[in-house]
Amino acid sequence: MAMDPVEKPPLDYIKVKTTLPVYPLPPNSERKPFQTKRLTMRPMTQDDFKHVRAVRTEPEGMIWSTQGRPDIEMEETQKSLDRRLPPNDVKGYDWLISLTETGEFVGLGGSCVWSAELGWPAIGYQFLKVHWGKGYASEFVKGYLDHWWSLPRTEVEISVDKNTTLGDSEVQDECISAVTVGDHAASQNVLKKCGMEFASSWTETDGKGFSEGIILHGFFARKGKVGFIASLSLAGVPGALQLSAPSSTIVWHQIFSRGFALMPKFAVTTTAVYLYAAYTAQQQGRSWKGLLVGAVSTVSIIPFTVLFMSSTNELLLKAVAGTLEASSEDVAKLIGRWGFLNLVRSLIPLTGAAAGFSALFSTL
Repeated sequence: MAMDPVEKPPLDYIKVKTTLPVYPLPPNSERKPFQTKRLTMRPMTQDDFKHVRAVRTEPEGMIWSTQGRPDIEMEETQKSLDRRLPPNDVKGYDWLISLTETGEFVGLGGSCVWSAELGWPAIGYQFLKVHWGKGYASEFVKGYLDHWWSLPRTEVEISVDKNTTLGDSEVQDECISAVTVGDHAASQNVLKKCGMEFASSWTETDGKGFSEGIILHGFFARKGKVGFIASLSLAGVPGALQLSAPSSTIVWHQIFSRGFALMPKFAVTTTAVYLYAAYTAQQQGRSWKGLLVGAVSTVSIIPFTVLFMSSTNELLLKAVAGTLEASSEDVAKLIGRWGFLNLVRSLIPLTGAAAGFSALFSTL
């Protein structure tokens, strides 16, 4: 699962400005295991050869892989494991999946391609057949996506399938993708259950030699704007605080720049939608005050930023430029303060959303 680009299908690609995890990715030695309700995910070691061998010699699962058949030679399995071990570990973000309660191995999963068919990084997984139908795949995908979004980000400019974008803005929300074979309904249901949306279909030559061509379906999950402001504090800031200056300020600046590029546009656009909805509701004699509260609270993140965050922003921008005389501890305190203020700021539009939904549902 090396994070290498793949050959792109004939889709409608556009160039966008977005974010992706800082690359190279953290090595296995720096990755901490994480858990969901029933599963534990951890980095792999050479001792996991037997587990990789077990999952890669099952015909029922390997038929859906790019290889299209089970491993035969030991060297094939070792080659697959090598892609997940140093020094190749920083190219991918793969995990061994086991049951938390018993430690029993159940499968493998992670991001296998940095620039997949839709232009975004791709997620993939494979479970032992004995564990199919137990909900482990959807549980893993949901847990993995939460973990994936928590990685430190950097700004990038990439070409992606137009069907994964919103509107005509050059700046787009980051996405992660997945690709399934046309008739693999089980995997498609897992992706949909995890909130991934269908984007595009295309036909490729069947490298397995079974037919003239195979239909592939591309899905994607977008890093939603509803939780984006809070995610900067809950996910991005802890990543910055793990580093010392100046590295911490570089990561903070990436977080700041991402929010600066998206949030004012989001606030203005969402406020306009709320105001239009309030006007329409008032004309129709329906409840409209909650929608007005939604508009005011959403746009208020702008004056909140100016009044309460400007001084902290200014100091941190000086730290980024190297003109602030402060220790690493002082910079860490500034980043922590910024994270707290940003978290408070994220609650303002959330309150507005609650008021808006209350007004909406009161008329149903």
